[in-house]
Amino acid sequence: MEGQEYELYRRTTEVYMKNGIKNITMDDMAKELKVSKKTLYKYVKDRPELAAKSMEWKLAYDKKFVNDILAKNLNAIEELCEISNFYCANLMQMHPSLHFDLEKYYRHAWEQFIEYRNSFLYNTMLSNVNKGIRDGLYRADFDIEVIVTLYIMKVDMVFDPRVFPISKFKFAEVYIEMVKYHLSGIASEKGLKEMHRLLETKCLGIPKNPDLQLAS
Repeated sequence: MEGQEYELYRRTTEVYMKNGIKNITMDDMAKELKVSKKTLYKYVKDRPELAAKSMEWKLAYDKKFVNDILAKNLNAIEELCEISNFYCANLMQMHPSLHFDLEKYYRHAWEQFIEYRNSFLYNTMLSNVNKGIRDGLYRADFDIEVIVTLYIMKVDMVFDPRVFPISKFKFAEVYIEMVKYHLSGIASEKGLKEMHRLLETKCLGIPKNPDLQLAS
């Protein structure tokens, strides 16, 4: 995926993040992107395929961003905080209906997300927990697979308006609380000190001015 096609899906993702998916027709998308419908149909045959291609682009973007964080070789808590801040900024961009739209109306795109969650996100968190135990920042008296599975399943809950109604909760704030809850439950005494140090320096929290442009 490169060139015009890459740029098309990047911009499509911005539209979906801002407006949700269900109510965006191909006509609407063409207008938003300032391209002809013919250009859209050059790459996809219908709305579900466009949603799936957009999801493919977004997940590839997320993987690259997270892998760049992992390459910094931070300690486990710093690493989790940076990853969490990235996802938090995403949640601040995301239309409240996006999760529901994907799950109910765009099955293939939803299944792509589930695969990302159950594979990439799971393995990222598994590696993080093992690193934290190895370095003495996390305790070792828990079932690692259970804890990691609980974590990734709670990610789904965070941006589900049926669980946290948008009239009462903000997705990004719920996400940060979930991360702090997770860390508080597995951190050693040394890890808790590191967590509080990072909290004091605002290394885990709601971004004040998140970059709303998805970088190419």
